[in-house]
Amino acid sequence: MKHLSTDTQSALFEAMLDGSRVATTVTDPQQLDNPIIYTNLTFEKLTGYSREEIIGKNCRFLQGSETNQDAVQQIREAIASTESVTVVLRNFRKDGTPFWNRLNIEPVTIENHLYFIGTQTDVSIQENQRLLLLEQEDEINRLMLPILTIHDNLGAVTLVGKMNDERFSILTDKLSEYVQKNAVGHIIIDISGVLWEGNSFIHRLLMIQDVLRLMGGKLYVTGINAKAAIEISNLSMQSPSLTTFSTVRQAIEYSTGVNFDSIHQ
Repeated sequence: MKHLSTDTQSALFEAMLDGSRVATTVTDPQQLDNPIIYTNLTFEKLTGYSREEIIGKNCRFLQGSETNQDAVQQIREAIASTESVTVVLRNFRKDGTPFWNRLNIEPVTIENHLYFIGTQTDVSIQENQRLLLLEQEDEINRLMLPILTIHDNLGAVTLVGKMNDERFSILTDKLSEYVQKNAVGHIIIDISGVLWEGNSFIHRLLMIQDVLRLMGGKLYVTGINAKAAIEISNLSMQSPSLTTFSTVRQAIEYSTGVNFDSIHQ
């Protein structure tokens, strides 16, 4: 390339960028509002804006009401601190159609002049698939956490497998809705099938207990083994304790006042 003239090198470089599948922009932060000073043909095709409409503007014209402001703030902070950043955010074409844009910004200094090179890739297919999977996972979690009505004033749910933050959040929402809708005052959570480590699991149960208490409900935790009993006992010295039982039957008898042995006699 060195033997080529500057004009030829520039023309080849621009042809390479225009032929790329990745949209590219260059901005000049030393000008007011960090405007775009260069864009390739791919960016025009991606956004629907012509080069004449793009040059001299800040890239925010692609944003809309549905653009994640946390991602926008990440971009601002990276530019302010002259750092690289990669975000996925919802942008909008000239005709108003949305697309998911994976934006990478890199600071580059040439002859003591700072520029930002931005590359934009349409990842709408991947992002929409990811969001669909999250919705399906959410629905699966909801189906995996059924609340059964055992008595007029008593509901129960059995937890199975690992309980992460998301599943606990769904469980809390479901229990709150169930208590409010059915005017139930007592809830049993059976943890005999749960895989858990550390105190965080117990803390989450305490949070659910607080939510139900504020709604006028009472929580009973069943399926308590020796390990759980020890951990709950240790925690109860520092925070409110849980009402626990070894079996669901014990919790039902306690909460309803019904003695199953007397029924069968």
